[in-house]
Amino acid sequence: MPDDDNYSRVIPVWKFALFSVASFGLYELYWNYKSWKFFKEKDNLEVSPFWRTIFSTFFLWSLFNRYSCMLKEEGYQVSYSVTLLVFFWIGMNFTGGMSESPIWLISFLSFHAFIPILNTTNAYWEQKFPGLPEKPLIWWQVILLITGTIFVFLSIVGTFIPE
Repeated sequence: MPDDDNYSRVIPVWKFALFSVASFGLYELYWNYKSWKFFKEKDNLEVSPFWRTIFSTFFLWSLFNRYSCMLKEEGYQVSYSVTLLVFFWIGMNFTGGMSESPIWLISFLSFHAFIPILNTTNAYWEQKFPGLPEKPLIWWQVILLITGTIFVFLSIVGTFIPE
């Protein structure tokens, strides 16, 4: 397994989107967990990243706001509304429960709520640790991506095939 200190913390938007869609949004929860773990260590918080992730609907605003505040303190232009991003994410995930019609497919767009934060955070990490290479995918990530993509494809096809 690669040593994390030798790789950039930048997560390209395309990679975040691909993992998010292929995992039916579970990667967004993983990102939440890793982010809460980062802030717990950075700010010496007495929080449980696990429970903050499990109840991410209730804690996503505070996570996005922590990123926003951190980035503003570092001098970055933050031009997004944390509240709108959270409402967008909740709305997109709400459509995932509408399995009776193809509208559930809109839930795949929930990763868009993370893009403004990813873009600004990526600029932060690139400036803080310039020149570090992107962490390569390892074998189990590739298998999960392939398997997830097949399941997403079958789910989409199954939505349009009449019973």
